[in-house]
Amino acid sequence: MRLTRLVLLCTAVVISGGCSRFRHGILPSFAVKPAASRPPSTASLASQYGCTAQQVAANGQRAHLAIARPGTPICDVLGRYGEPVSVTRNDVADMQLVSMLHREPNGRYYNATFVYYADTKVNRQLKRPIGRWIVDRVTASR
Repeated sequence: MRLTRLVLLCTAVVISGGCSRFRHGILPSFAVKPAASRPPSTASLASQYGCTAQQVAANGQRAHLAIARPGTPICDVLGRYGEPVSVTRNDVADMQLVSMLHREPNGRYYNATFVYYADTKVNRQLKRPIGRWIVDRVTASR
């Protein structure tokens, strides 16, 4: 009887050890998700917002990396900071926002946020520039 128990115990230990090793081999695998799609190029952004390629090229030459002031038209800013690494669009009450993050080779980041005010009674009362894309703010890391 003792021998039978010992044999059964050893068999159970071997089987459970083998099963645990077997289970490790069949763990579920997870598919690797591709990185987010690439942000639009400066040229495609320019065409979306009514700017010309000549304007974008000129901005990169004459005002390269200069911080744009609030109210500056988008066509006077695109191209200053190179190609964006991220572009985010949001709709907020009576306005649209577009934020573009740029990274320079030296590691410095530039974030340009543009705003478009819809033609509404409130925006007119607040004397906001209606119907055109302008700079809301531009910030740079140190």
